[in-house]
Amino acid sequence: MEQMTLSNRQLFWMIGSMQIVMLVLLTSSATVQVAKQSAWISSILVMGIGISMAYFCAKVSTYYPGQTMIKYTRSLFGKWVGSAVSLLYLLYWISVYSAILRQFTAFIIGTILPETPITSILIIMSLAVLYPALQGITVIGRLSEVLGPIILAGILIPIMLAANRLHFYRLEPVFGDISWLDISMGTLPSAPFLGDCIVLMMTIAFVKEQAIVRHAVFGVMMAGLGYVVSILAVIMMFGYLVTESSPYPLLVLVRSISLGGIVENLDAIITAIWMMSIYIKLSLYLFAASYGAAEWFGVKNWRPFVWGISILCILLSMIPRNYIEVSVIFTSKVAVPYIFPILMLGIPLLMLIMTWIKNKRTKPLPTA
Repeated sequence: MEQMTLSNRQLFWMIGSMQIVMLVLLTSSATVQVAKQSAWISSILVMGIGISMAYFCAKVSTYYPGQTMIKYTRSLFGKWVGSAVSLLYLLYWISVYSAILRQFTAFIIGTILPETPITSILIIMSLAVLYPALQGITVIGRLSEVLGPIILAGILIPIMLAANRLHFYRLEPVFGDISWLDISMGTLPSAPFLGDCIVLMMTIAFVKEQAIVRHAVFGVMMAGLGYVVSILAVIMMFGYLVTESSPYPLLVLVRSISLGGIVENLDAIITAIWMMSIYIKLSLYLFAASYGAAEWFGVKNWRPFVWGISILCILLSMIPRNYIEVSVIFTSKVAVPYIFPILMLGIPLLMLIMTWIKNKRTKPLPTA
């Protein structure tokens, strides 16, 4: 297969920028519904979970330089079991790509283009994503390096502009009638969104520099910190009752910004910036699924798979009928009970343990 490369800095921005917006937009309300005013503690815990998953995925990949997980799962589990495991991840990337595409459509229709047909948005976004996916991981990395700081600013600047309306008393009581079990359960809606760093097992093969694990972990940490700050901001501004009833609490915060009647109506600009994050995420998922499928079938030219998977995902994204099915039911019935514990946590940890054991057994004994 052709030579493609990523730098550590591109890896950092790619992971951080593709995670932060959907994490903030789609999980804030669900986390607050469970943990109430203590949801910011849940967000800190979920950041720790995300960092752990990033470490597992990045560390195991560094033991197999130049190989994606499609190849090294076969080295670890054997040909047949390894192929089955890698197929699970390919199906995950295809299904989640379709879900993200549908979530993006629901967000656009629900916020700025309410009269636009669903199919129009699906097709336009899919066509836009084709270019970076066809060009490869190098272009996606460069795109992330340029857009990443802008995406981060699109989260932090609205919060800074609303700082004069944030009140600490809305965080009290810190626990109240909320137990540690409730706070722990508050991590479940958001953990799968940080767990999508499993795509590291496809991308680290293209990084030729040192300190890969650190940059991968820092990328997830950046997204996690942005999530903590956004949770604090929306609770301190609206209280948990308003936050838990809004599907996009941070967007409500953006729409409420008014500085002297001059700086206001920023939601169109900020929404455009947030779309950059979703664009990077879709591009990365489409590339991972297409490149991985080509490796799985033993085909050198992976680009035809981009077209085929893109068309398939457009069709799959039309199955959910509304926002509830794609964002709430899919998360609670599929992502939390199956994808998160098995694909995001269990298998990467198992592969890392098996790699450590394998390396320890094959390590030569010191000579006298």
